[in-house]
This record gives sequence, C-alpha cells and structure tokens, in this order.
Amino acid sequence: MKALSLYPEWAMQIMLGYKTVECRSWPTKYRGYLLICASSKPWPLTIDSHAISIAKLIDVALFTEAHLEEACMEEMPPAGSYAWIFEPRHIWIEPFPVKGRQRLFDVDDSLIQVLPDDVPEATCLREYYEPLMNFGKNGEAREIWEEIIHDFS
Repeated sequence: MKALSLYPEWAMQIMLGYKTVECRSWPTKYRGYLLICASSKPWPLTIDSHAISIAKLIDVALFTEAHLEEACMEEMPPAGSYAWIFEPRHIWIEPFPVKGRQRLFDVDDSLIQVLPDDVPEATCLREYYEPLMNFGKNGEAREIWEEIIHDFS
C-alpha cells in the first residue's frame, strides 16, 4: 500500500477525522487509499513511529484560504502549496512500527491489519491506540484523550 508520513500531531488529526486536508509543497497524481504514518518526532497526545490509519486521498489542488479550516491551519502556507484532500472517514488499523520516508512510499500489505467494523471506535482507541500514546509529563494530555474517547462513544 502507498504510505504517507506526517508529523505525529497531523497524523493523529487525520486518524481522528478532525483534519481532512493536508498541506504539501508537492502534488501527486495518486488517488486512493494511503497508509497514514506518524513520523518519529515525539509529540504529546500522539503516537509516533507507527502506521496508525488508512485514509482515502480523493483530490489534490492548489491550496487556498478555503482549505485552512479543514487543514487545521490558521495562516496560509507558501504560495504554490497543495491541498491533499481526504475523505472525512478513515479506516482503523492495528498500529505497527514504520520508519517514515519523504514522498509516497510503499508498505507491505501483509503488515496492515484492519480492525473489524463491528468494534466500537472508543474500543479501538482504548485497546489499540492508547497503549502507544505519548501523554507527555503532565496529566492534561490524558484528560484531553479521555474527552476524545468520550466523543467516539
């Protein structure tokens, strides 16, 4: 499967469905499912160095102000940036370690274990994602995580 590596905070936002536009400096002709991988840069309230979900890339266009909110951004990126537009619904997977790379890269399909549709989303978050979470040094991140799980219940 084709894969895309992002900083953990952005990968998590896509996984949770909060972010449906990714800003990139380059376009791609590829459309379809992408394995979303979090890079190795640790960040509170994220999982790093793992593949964490599958998202469907449906379009790529020049980035405009209309993309800001869906990209979870407040300011316009440099001119000539691209909006990678994903379907709002993602596919839950059992996270697994991945070494991120630049550009699109391939990951062996045999490593990808899609979680069954009949498993509640809150259960997926608790059982598969929470054990890998970086909650940082204070309890605030855990409180936010509990709110996220509640929203998926």
